[in-house]
Parts: sequence; C-alpha cells; structure tokens
Amino acid sequence: MSFKVITHASELLTGAGVRIKDGVRVTDEDLGRIPDGALVYRTKKVGRYEVPDRIEWVGSTEELPKRWKKIPHLDLRGKKAVIPGLVDCHTHLIFDGDRSEEFSARCAGATYEEISKRGGGILSTVQATRASSEAQLVKLGAERLKEIYRRGVRTVEIKSGYGLDFESEMKSLRAIALLKKKFPQMTLTATYMGAHAIPQGRDRRDYIQEMIHRTLPEIQKKRLADACDVFIDEGYFTCDEGREILGAAKRMGFRTKIHADELNNTESASLAAELGALSADHLLRVSDRGVQSLSCSEVVAVLLPGTAFYLKAAQAPARKLLNQGVRVALATDFNPGTFMGLSLPSVMTIAALYLGMTRAEIFAAVTYNGARALGLSASKGTLEPGLDANFWILPFQKFEEVYYRFAW
Repeated sequence: MSFKVITHASELLTGAGVRIKDGVRVTDEDLGRIPDGALVYRTKKVGRYEVPDRIEWVGSTEELPKRWKKIPHLDLRGKKAVIPGLVDCHTHLIFDGDRSEEFSARCAGATYEEISKRGGGILSTVQATRASSEAQLVKLGAERLKEIYRRGVRTVEIKSGYGLDFESEMKSLRAIALLKKKFPQMTLTATYMGAHAIPQGRDRRDYIQEMIHRTLPEIQKKRLADACDVFIDEGYFTCDEGREILGAAKRMGFRTKIHADELNNTESASLAAELGALSADHLLRVSDRGVQSLSCSEVVAVLLPGTAFYLKAAQAPARKLLNQGVRVALATDFNPGTFMGLSLPSVMTIAALYLGMTRAEIFAAVTYNGARALGLSASKGTLEPGLDANFWILPFQKFEEVYYRFAW
C-alpha cells in the first residue's frame, strides 16, 4: 500500500451533494465543485499492478494537509479537471460477429423482418458467439474495455445473452470473470441474461425451465454473475415469465434487472418496482402508471438514449421521470444490433440535447446513480474520503466539456 497525491486540478467535482440527496432532484450546488482541487488516495497491489484503492482526502490544493505535502505530487497545473469515474451500468460487451452490413441495409430501408429472414439480427450474433472460443471473447472484451476506459469509465456492467444455450452462456460469463482479472483498475459486474430471446428451435417452456433449474444454479455455484436480467417485451418474454425467472433468481441471491417497456408498453417498469429490482432499463414506452411505480420505489431508471438515436425512435420521457423524483442513470447499451458505440460521453451529449437533462442530472446519471443501478453506490459514484478511489482525470479544464465535445 502507498499513497498518491493529485494537485492543482482546474476543478474537482466531488458529487457529495448527489449522495446526500440519494441521486434525486439534484442541482448544480450538489456537484461539489472545488476550484484548484486536490485528491489524496491510497493504492493497492493486485498481482503485478498497483491500482487506486481508497480516497484519503479531498479539498483545494491550498488546504492540502502538511502530512501529504512531502509525497510526490501529480501536478495538473490547472489544465485538467478531476471527476468521479464514469459508470456504464448497461452493456452487452461480450459477443462475436459483425453486423455492419445489416446496419447498412437497415439505413437503406430494409426492415428488421427482412434482415432476420436473411439470417441477420440477434440470431446472427448468437451463431457467431456460439462459434467463438472463450479466448476470442476475452480478446474482444479486452479491446472494448480499453476503449471505454480511455473515455472515463471505471465501472461497467457486462451482460451475457448472446449464447442462448447453457454452454455458450457459461462461456460468456467465464470470459467476463477472466476480464475481471485482466482489468483490476476497473470494476466489472456480470449479469446473466439468458432471457434475452427464445433461441431458435427451442421449446419456450423448456428453455425457461433450463434457465431456472440448470443455468442459474450453476452460475450461482460458480459465482459467475451478480445479477439476472430479462427482456420483457412483445415477442420476447412476458411479465409472468419475467416474474417467474427473476423470482427464482432472487431466491438464489441474484440481484434483478429488467429490460422494460422498450418496444411496447408491457407495464414491466411496474413489475420492476414490484420485484424490487435494481433497475428498469430503456423505458421508451413507459406508461404514467410505470413512472408512478418507479417514483414510489428504489428502482433506478436506466435510460439508453444512444439506442433510441440509432433506431430513430422517440426517446424515453426523461423529464417526466426526473420531475416525478425517479433516480435516472445513463448508459451506452453497447451491443451489435442497436448501438455499436462505446462512448458514454457521446451518450451524455444525446441526453443533454434530446432528453432535456441538466448538467447536474447528467453528472449524477453517469456517476452515483449508475453505481446505484449496480448496487455499488455505497462505495462508488462520488469522490469522498473512505470511498473507492474511482476517478477520472479529464483531458479538459471543465466537466461540461466532456459532453460539449461530441464524439471526441
């Protein structure tokens, strides 16, 4: 264990007020903006790596306690800001295959049904992922994690869901476990999402029973996932099926999440509230009832504006959710079909322009509320003594530049 000191940040945003308000109805005053900021943190050894561990002190450089002044400093010379590390709380990072031709066809007017008949869509990714080796999935995942790390993400959720059979889902989750060891400077959480779709050629009830009685118990035994997610929508899984799968997962100790009210309103946001899920994600078609249910719960609404942008669909009603006191997070939803993008800052830009979110709301959505959507907000999401030293030294002088400069 050793200690590190950062001084003369152009500004340091602690987000302390966001934590005090538990991520709800945040304002600019909650950002905890410190001009000429300084940060002291301790490190730890993980294998051959020395990685940030815990925050010891935060304040202005002028107020830096004497005991830390003798330690060599990283002097940012007023040219770079420091903020909490970003949290991407919804990604589908583990898959193989290339669907760029499909995207081109869709932009030229082909429908999803037409593309599916040609062997495209999710089935194309499933076939490629099943054929891929575990080592190849790790290689692809590592390349993607390096890219999102450069864009400020320090905590990321990774879902399975492109295997859709026992062997391939286990392979995907093992790949995530290996990535955790390769990236000790990041926090990776794994979510089992075998209920992404009904695999081609499988009996519906048989597949659901396999997930409940074979796959989930094996994942629990090997500790390969932190949570379980179900895609509840027309053509995918029903609310009753979601309740059955997630109920079983919850009894086994998994946290729960729902792909909710994306393509159609199924009142799955209300189901997320009923089940006490960590999050309800997408919410493009959430009803007033669903918004009310979320506002009376601890569920985080994870909005994925990049996906709506990619699909040229109406965005989720962010202002309605925020005004009702719902905790809102933002994530990329990186996936091969509906958002092939790893830049959370670009998603922040879309949220500012098309969701009408304020700077404080965007800040909270990619830090504290993102951590809350993963059950990690007790130790992550703000820069305060005693919390994890997850921070990002920006290449800019101000936080706002992160999303002002689109696709940098």
